[in-house]
Amino acid sequence: MTIGRPILTSRFRAMLLGIRRIVGMPDYAAYCAHLQRAHPASAMPSEREYFDTYLKDRYESGPTRCC
Repeated sequence: MTIGRPILTSRFRAMLLGIRRIVGMPDYAAYCAHLQRAHPASAMPSEREYFDTYLKDRYESGPTRCC
């Protein structure tokens, strides 16, 4: 039995999304969907702008751990 390419691709994407969530990486597609749904008048940032904002918010305010 062989698994078709679309099934492998969707499983790979799901696995990659899970790994990204575990390590705390932002989900640009989910953010865009939220922005369109909840804030339709807001400008849509590019993926690079979104990631830069994420990094700034995450690390600019000092250490993220106590020790």
